[in-house]
Amino acid sequence: MPPPAGPPTAAMLRCGGTTRPGSVSVHGMPLNAFTRLVGPVVGRIVINRTGLEGDWDLDLEFTPEGAPNPPGGAPPPAPASAPSDLPSVFTAVQEQLGLKLESTRAPVEVVVIERLERPTPD
Repeated sequence: MPPPAGPPTAAMLRCGGTTRPGSVSVHGMPLNAFTRLVGPVVGRIVINRTGLEGDWDLDLEFTPEGAPNPPGGAPPPAPASAPSDLPSVFTAVQEQLGLKLESTRAPVEVVVIERLERPTPD
């Protein structure tokens, strides 16, 4: 059976997150989930320092600006049309969500793989 036509229902938006060129959405998820989705869009690690807890429904629309490709993946499909009236992702976060993306320097955890071997048969 095909999905129902029209806007998504509350049951459809219960929990999850998606990104497409020009939009990021989370439904029923903590802000940390949103930061993980918006990080690749801005090309940096995004850390939630708001202190806000709980689950959120957030929809963000912005002008896509050649976001980096996901590691090992194909480039995302080009948007059907790039409306010039949409703001940059930084402006959109502030205007649409009332939050602010600030660029700072901080230590990050990194995993370094020095060597890789095939397992030996038992």
